[in-house]
Amino acid sequence: MHIEVLITFFLSSVALTLSPGPDIVYVISQSFNRGKRAAIVISLGLTTGLLFHTFFVVIGLSILISENQNLFFLLKLIGSFYFIYLAFKVFTNRNNKIKIESNKVENVNFFKRGLLMNLLNPKVSLFFIALFPGFIFHDNLSSQIQFLVLGLIFWIQANLIFIAVSVFSNKLKGYFLNKSFFSKNGFVIEICIYIFISIWILK
Repeated sequence: MHIEVLITFFLSSVALTLSPGPDIVYVISQSFNRGKRAAIVISLGLTTGLLFHTFFVVIGLSILISENQNLFFLLKLIGSFYFIYLAFKVFTNRNNKIKIESNKVENVNFFKRGLLMNLLNPKVSLFFIALFPGFIFHDNLSSQIQFLVLGLIFWIQANLIFIAVSVFSNKLKGYFLNKSFFSKNGFVIEICIYIFISIWILK
């Protein structure tokens, strides 16, 4: 086993996760707008989606999808429209009073949103297909098992980083903007991020 390959993969994964992208931008915005608890739960939903994408790569489903351009475009379209729907939902509810829900129900909703955001982005599977083969770390293990290990490593570091970002973003927001700014303009920021993600998926 080539340990140095796994170390390189871990460091590369950390760099990729920290690079500006729609997921981390969304987590930061939710930490600012809804608090660190919501951001952490959304983060867990997002990272859980990585496990599904890893499974898709392992069983070869992602390759079939990537090679079928019509199907791949359809999945991108569905994902894009989902974020447009979220943006529209935020806009239509902008003046409504916040509905009081139990922590359990609220957490489930946040988790489902993060999970769907990740699952409805077929680019994640395509990204794993491109990334994993370059980090084969064992001469005897099957590529499927190695892809599974790489996916778990990516999932672990993504959890650590997203949770840390959720906590620190919430602590830092007071230094840059006051709470009244988010109560008045939080929905605008959220809509812009949803539209950005929608366009990013279709690129």
